[in-house]
Amino acid sequence: MSAQPAETDNVDANKTVPPPSQPALEFHVRRPVYNYADFNNAYGEALLGHAPFSSTVRSSMAKACSCSRDAWRLRALNLLPLVGQIRTGQYSKMDIVSDLVAGFTTCVFHIPQGLAYGLLAGLKPINGLYTSLIPVFIYALFGRSRHLSIGTFSLMSLLLSDMIIGNYEAYLPRLNATALELPLNYTAVEYAKLQSAIVGSFAASLIILAIGVFRLGFFMRYVSDSMLKGFTAAAAVQVLVSQLPLLLGVKPERTVSQFKIAGSLINLFQVIETANFVTMGLSAACCAVLYLVKEFINPLVKKKFKVPLPIELLIIIITLLASEFSNMSSNLGVVIVGEVPRGLPVPIIPDLGFLPTVFPSAIPVGIVGGVVTMSLAKMYCLEFQYSYDFNEDFAILGVSSLVSSFFQCFFACGALARNSVVVSVGMKSQISSLISCSGMLLVLLAIGPYFRSIPTCVLGSIIVVSLINVIKQVTELPQIWRISRIDFSVWLVAALSVLILDVTLGLAIGLGFTLFSVVLRTQSPRIAVLGRIGDTDIYRNVRVYAAAEELPGLKIVRFDAPLNFANAERFQDFVLQLAHEARRPAEAEPVGRVEAEHPESDEATAVHTFVLDCSSWVSVDMVGVRTVKETYQRLKKQGYRVLFARCKESVRLHLHLHDFYKHADRSLFFISLHDAVLYASNVPPISQDEISSSSEHVNEAIEIEGEEGMPATNLVTMDTNL
Repeated sequence: MSAQPAETDNVDANKTVPPPSQPALEFHVRRPVYNYADFNNAYGEALLGHAPFSSTVRSSMAKACSCSRDAWRLRALNLLPLVGQIRTGQYSKMDIVSDLVAGFTTCVFHIPQGLAYGLLAGLKPINGLYTSLIPVFIYALFGRSRHLSIGTFSLMSLLLSDMIIGNYEAYLPRLNATALELPLNYTAVEYAKLQSAIVGSFAASLIILAIGVFRLGFFMRYVSDSMLKGFTAAAAVQVLVSQLPLLLGVKPERTVSQFKIAGSLINLFQVIETANFVTMGLSAACCAVLYLVKEFINPLVKKKFKVPLPIELLIIIITLLASEFSNMSSNLGVVIVGEVPRGLPVPIIPDLGFLPTVFPSAIPVGIVGGVVTMSLAKMYCLEFQYSYDFNEDFAILGVSSLVSSFFQCFFACGALARNSVVVSVGMKSQISSLISCSGMLLVLLAIGPYFRSIPTCVLGSIIVVSLINVIKQVTELPQIWRISRIDFSVWLVAALSVLILDVTLGLAIGLGFTLFSVVLRTQSPRIAVLGRIGDTDIYRNVRVYAAAEELPGLKIVRFDAPLNFANAERFQDFVLQLAHEARRPAEAEPVGRVEAEHPESDEATAVHTFVLDCSSWVSVDMVGVRTVKETYQRLKKQGYRVLFARCKESVRLHLHLHDFYKHADRSLFFISLHDAVLYASNVPPISQDEISSSSEHVNEAIEIEGEEGMPATNLVTMDTNL
């Protein structure tokens, strides 16, 4: 606007900061009232559009293909983060002690979890031990997170079980057609399940690898926390139901119903009379001991030793000895694990011809595994304050499971329970994972065959008790309800979809409803009419702050959302309804002259200007721009002046690209809300056709009005006391 200086603010902080004990802070600003036309003329502005795709590709390729020695040295250090961590002095000699303790603790957790979750996935327990070694070793070498412990996970095993059960029968005809000699004493069904698992893990790894390579990790942000909690809590119930046959010692038929839990329970009750009472008693005893130690004894142990009592491993050792010496399998009919091969896994090539069949079922495996793992990694990098590129880690996680799928492993990911324990005992780097791998290697080479006598009901008990804390997430529902009804709905829809249908369909419905909730939030944003707080430049919602008072002649509107096709109509309806309610007679004189000639006239308070606070418009689309244009023109036609405040650069760029400035001059856009209010309150509302972006024209209008109504200096030197 004017190039002359203007005293704008004299703000007493005591009016806005209640505690009287604090010293009074004041700030005084003396500057012109700026619209964007004059501000840009004075200081310059370059609105930045999107860089051309070709130039982005060229710059990325040039950066990737840099052949300098320093560039290759940096790549080598980045390829092996452990080396870079040691060379840069971020890893001290004392850290090795912490990693030794954490590595041993991780190994102690991997043994029972690997056995149990391998069985839960529908494979042999040994496959869980393989998964606790090979992908863990690869990630330990190349992984970016210093505190992430990958391996088996109950939810991942459930998803894999769902994938295997849905696809292994389709593989049997391929097996019969090729007349393949089955390796390692596998039966045809066992080998079909193994191929379904490793081909599905291969597909899930490709998904994760592609997300990392093409830097698409931002898609994972659409998996909301409430959706993930509802999904995991309900999936835990599915896991629990799937373990009931192991705990009871029965073999029900596999359900083919889409209503997985209901179908499984019906099939279970049909064979309940065949339950083995010894198995039931052993399961009950194991569950009771595991629960009591985890909930009551381990919290006390951790206060003194930091390391919890490895009750799962102790239970396995005790029941293994009891089973071996009492011959539970033959004498009491208790089902045991069976043969566990000694040594490292024999490579088996995934049948990639089966990939198209398994791929749809592998999508939830990749998505859930990636989200759970990256959320854990991000949590710990924030806690321990080091930089972390989760897109790179997506690629590393994908590579680790992809390579491991050739060694009878299924998809590996992070697990909150295991990770929280190993971090609490002092994990400093992935060296602890390498130490854990050393222990697992010893188990596979020397101890593995002794696991054959472990009762499967014991492994089922370990799984069931480990799910208690996951199911306890249902206790968070009242708090979620108080915070957000939409988040509560997302939690409920995700959980009920899994409980009523199955895991895969539940995940799809949960993700869909989460995206729909984003639309709901955008479609129904808050719209506020703002008022001024005392003699300050602070403007707040008049319905929230009793001290906020609307200014005479002005309607200040703030729309708290990006303006797009989903909510543009709501914005327009609200503003036009306000205009209808505050309509002033078309023949009314400009407010400045009314105040001068008839100070007590009602016309002095008639609304003559709408100020749109655009600070919440982080983006606008084509419909949003068209709606702003239509709203502006309709208000202008009704005799109102329209000003825009705090409009972001990206939004003004879109307005420019859509030729909005052919209809509204840039001088209507002000750099702050207070600038717009000062202008609207001191400069009479002339016809908007007369408004120009030139400072001289605005100055001339001010001077003319000063001559007719009040001293020009009072208009040029505007302060907050309107």
